[in-house]
Amino acid sequence: MAAIRGNFKDELDPAIRQIFLDRYNEEPQVMPEVFNVLSSSKDSETDSATTGFGMLIETSELGALDYEDPVKMYRTVYSHKKYTKGFKVSKELMEDDQHNVIARLPKLLAKATVRTTEYHAASVLNNAFSTSYTSYGDGKPLCSTSHTRADGGTSQSNASSTGISLTEQNLETGRLALEKVLDDKGQIISFSADKLIVPVDLRKTAQILTQSTLRPGTANNDVNIFEGVFKIVPWRYLTSATAWFLQDSSDHLLNFFWRVKPEFKSDYNFDADAALYKVRIRFSTGWSDWRGFYGSKGDGAAYSD
Repeated sequence: MAAIRGNFKDELDPAIRQIFLDRYNEEPQVMPEVFNVLSSSKDSETDSATTGFGMLIETSELGALDYEDPVKMYRTVYSHKKYTKGFKVSKELMEDDQHNVIARLPKLLAKATVRTTEYHAASVLNNAFSTSYTSYGDGKPLCSTSHTRADGGTSQSNASSTGISLTEQNLETGRLALEKVLDDKGQIISFSADKLIVPVDLRKTAQILTQSTLRPGTANNDVNIFEGVFKIVPWRYLTSATAWFLQDSSDHLLNFFWRVKPEFKSDYNFDADAALYKVRIRFSTGWSDWRGFYGSKGDGAAYSD
């Protein structure tokens, strides 16, 4: 709808008591809670990695030194995309607006920007089990039952193959799966699950499991081993009502790159007598390693990829 006086008659009528302008509260931003937020000065960013070494070999006196070659791991490319939004209003509508609605419209572009970044960041989790959505160089989705190793060793899983729901027992299953992964040489490494990311549908369940003083759902007096262990992150932009995720907040590689942070600009069309407003951003999202992250579809269905 063109922003001209004929289409916005209420804004011109001083008898109207109040005009609501996108009055709904903005959902708190969650993306920085889940992603490493980084800056970029190039058209794209590429992450690469190389393995370390296996354990030392027992060597006899004057025995030959054992040499081991490092293995080149996978590369991840983050290609920044551009997102824009703008609007234009007639000079006459701005002049005759009796409720200061038009003058406040540019601020709503900031809301639209936050919604955009939240949506696209959450899409990484919403597509965590989709073979059409890959980032890490092994060609697997973020949560896979068959992540390949760079040294050709046994594949590894960071996903439930049975879509386990969020329960006390399954929370421990997920935590162990995240913490017992090996590196690309098959060596023991250190991860600690401390963040539980859920849709708002599972917020109550997550709170009961992790914030009860005693063991939840039993008449026993057992201590709740999960009390205070996990930070709960409910995210409205998660589309599944059953999927849940665990994360090591200090050692994960889910990344969000800002190439261009929000640029708000205005201009004036001399010929048309119109005010122009726009916002422009560039960013990319993805992951450079699946380790430090675990997910379950939570629907009880078999999953294999």
